[in-house]
Amino acid sequence: MASITSPPRFAKDQPGPSPAPIATADRLASLDVLRGVALLGILVVNVQLFSGSPSVTFNMPLRVVAQTGTHPLADTLAMALQWLFFEGKMRALFSMLYGAGSMLLLDRLEKRRGTGRAADIFHRRNMWLLLLGMVHGALIWSGDVLLFYASLSLLALYPLRHLSSRRLVQIGLPLALAGGTFGIYTLLDVGTSATTARLEQSAQDAIGKGVSPGPAETAALANARIARVRQLKSLSKPSDAPSSYLANLPANAAGYRGFVTAIFGSGWILETLGLLIAGMGLLKSGFLTGRLSTASYVRIAVAGYAIAIPIVLVGLLQSSRYGFSSSVTTVWMMLPYECQTIAAALAHASVIVLIVKHDRVRPLQRGLAAVGRMALTNYVLTSVVCQALFVWFGLLPYGGLEHYQLLLVAFGVWALNIVVSLVWLRVFAFGPLEWLWRSLTYWKPQPFLA
Repeated sequence: MASITSPPRFAKDQPGPSPAPIATADRLASLDVLRGVALLGILVVNVQLFSGSPSVTFNMPLRVVAQTGTHPLADTLAMALQWLFFEGKMRALFSMLYGAGSMLLLDRLEKRRGTGRAADIFHRRNMWLLLLGMVHGALIWSGDVLLFYASLSLLALYPLRHLSSRRLVQIGLPLALAGGTFGIYTLLDVGTSATTARLEQSAQDAIGKGVSPGPAETAALANARIARVRQLKSLSKPSDAPSSYLANLPANAAGYRGFVTAIFGSGWILETLGLLIAGMGLLKSGFLTGRLSTASYVRIAVAGYAIAIPIVLVGLLQSSRYGFSSSVTTVWMMLPYECQTIAAALAHASVIVLIVKHDRVRPLQRGLAAVGRMALTNYVLTSVVCQALFVWFGLLPYGGLEHYQLLLVAFGVWALNIVVSLVWLRVFAFGPLEWLWRSLTYWKPQPFLA
């Protein structure tokens, strides 16, 4: 396992060697491990989307909240763990790491060949990623995020490269918090949900006190119950998932178009932009590379979890108290979503960097670092495997697994990612898609063998 090294000084133009991908020996161990953890962790949430698991609202599994499974306790615990440690946190961490990787690339290129050549390679790299993201989203899985990273990098990251670490973090984190909250409020129509939720809560509180609720409260509660009956009926319907890759293409392309339109149109894209910028600053500051003191990482971890865990637990308890209705759940789980997500992502990063910094659980670090080095390949591989399992070949029941079972599927895919990455990197210097991306970026084939 490569040891953590300090990131290079961030300087301006200096002539030097021809640009080329970073050598294996020069890689920053903490970034690879962090990237591996984030990539694997994202699947805990995304497996619900791959599997067609019905939700009450934004990744709140209907089978869990309605207690329709045969193992309700296991399902509930799985959902709680998902929201406490994975939901949004891994995606936020992954986004920060893309910003950090962009910062590292630009600094290295500018030192070797100056700003002009660095700009050329940086923008070409992201244009190829933009194309790859569009292909992945339209032809494989509609939940692709590569397009967001590439387009935002092309639009905004390069001009910010020389800002101080403090300024980048001061811009990035508030932008992610405010922009993400605004995007969620717009996309999920939280204003309407809040009005409905107040009526439902008032009705149930009145009934609990033995008082008759008013007409508006009664109507809101009745509508919530009707909506739940309709949701539960959908569970008993046979799966209508396409049974082949070609049959799924039109629906997947349409879903991808709708997903991209929704994220940009609602303003939620500002969350990703803010996280990319913050990642640049966190790399410059040394936070992501282990340069801070152990005490600093402990403080950040404690503060992050102290913010995130109570928010999630209170949201789950309040949502449960009112039957996990769509309106109540939207208000309690989604309105504070960005605050707890960003806080926990920074806490996760602190814990992981500390583990790498002190060289603990080395075999696991090696596996996670291998996944991180092949993040692009593993990202697409995960989509292909999950689509094959649930949709293209129907090896697993689409929309039919309980939540704890979906976690077991995710663990199985994790094992595949780790084994494939370790075996592949024993022979090759890059993952196949990483090699292709780098070769296109530098306009020449890169060495492939390790």
